Amino acid sequence: MIHDHELPAALPAIPADHWPAAQEVIYRSLVLPAAWSQFHRIWARIEGPLPHPSEAPLIVYLTHTSWWDAYMLFLISYRLLRSQFQNYIMMEEKQLRAYRFFRWCGAFSINRGPQAAERSVRYISRELQAQPGRCLWIFPQGRIGPGDQRPLRIYPGIARIARGAGGALLWPVALRYEFRGEQKPQAFIRSGTPHYIGADAPEAAVVAEVQARLTRAADALRDDLLLEDLAAYRPILAGPPGINRLWDALRDRIPGRSASGSAPQPRQRSSGR
Repeated sequence: MIHDHELPAALPAIPADHWPAAQEVIYRSLVLPAAWSQFHRIWARIEGPLPHPSEAPLIVYLTHTSWWDAYMLFLISYRLLRSQFQNYIMMEEKQLRAYRFFRWCGAFSINRGPQAAERSVRYISRELQAQPGRCLWIFPQGRIGPGDQRPLRIYPGIARIARGAGGALLWPVALRYEFRGEQKPQAFIRSGTPHYIGADAPEAAVVAEVQARLTRAADALRDDLLLEDLAAYRPILAGPPGINRLWDALRDRIPGRSASGSAPQPRQRSSGR
């Protein structure tokens, strides 16, 4: 393992320290049980092909609206990408110092100081280039904010990383959490289509494209829920039933009720009377 006092100046204050066995323990004992117990269902809708390690280095950029977003990274990595990538996670230094074990999952630190931020950008650019099959997870908004706040503020670090890595495949992912008539909330994941950014792409143009694509994914997810257009969503995790479901099980079964694991059903609308 790397100790902080051994770090050269070219590294971030807290670099990643991959330990696959520890990552598996964190996923199985921390992330998965928490998500299973706290959510009724977690749903995903994927647009376009899933990224593959044989392509360019991958940068997954996501909306950031909840503390739960970090856990969604694990579920996307394990349940959708099938653990095919070696992951790196950009994490605020203060948070990573509090939860240092995330280093074993690929987390490394960043803070807002110009020199420190540049060290982190250069570090992850080198790491992505060094070996095929590496992936960076990043919240380009930098902090948690309201899900429907527009415009999305995008920091330029994502553009500098993609350019510094010699080009990268970027994948926009929107996250949202809703109760939808259940005792427990449901999480929804909606991706956009992966897109390639070359090493010579202008920084301002990359930031504008990232903002547009992430906004489009977030708006599409919001509209799917508002319009109850959810047939294309598939469950990636099903939690235990809430009290309402347990109570329903005690009553006579209603013919035609949707089976567990089927697409989320529209809520009944009020007549307004």
